[in-house]
Amino acid sequence: MYSDFLAQHKLWNGRDIRSIEFYLAIVGLVIAAYLTIYHYSASVPLACPDSGTVDCAYVLTSSFSMLFGIPIALYGLAFFAMEILLILFDWKWDLLYLNALGITFVVYLLYAEYELGKICIYCTAVHILVISLLILSALNLRRK
Repeated sequence: MYSDFLAQHKLWNGRDIRSIEFYLAIVGLVIAAYLTIYHYSASVPLACPDSGTVDCAYVLTSSFSMLFGIPIALYGLAFFAMEILLILFDWKWDLLYLNALGITFVVYLLYAEYELGKICIYCTAVHILVISLLILSALNLRRK
């Protein structure tokens, strides 16, 4: 009903959704690339507080930062690269499935931050991006 109102008044259409998705995926790709480079290079500084509740270095070097021997940041890099490809080819259902899978990583990362008692601002940004991408891909399925 609300999406019908938006479409009728040309405030929101599929092209707008795709553009927003694309730019959000680019931001995610940049963050994931930065964190992947940080993981593999000791010389790359991490622009994040390192004391108190917000401590990116602590989170990014914890045992939760690897899954099956692969850095979580590398999974993020692959996720956002695939997201961009699916957006470019306008594969709506595949985007929805990919974003639903991304939510499982968000849940895992939230659990990790809870267990560690620390928050990573980059992880939080990725959480927001993935949730936003899921909502946008679901909205895009409704357009005709």
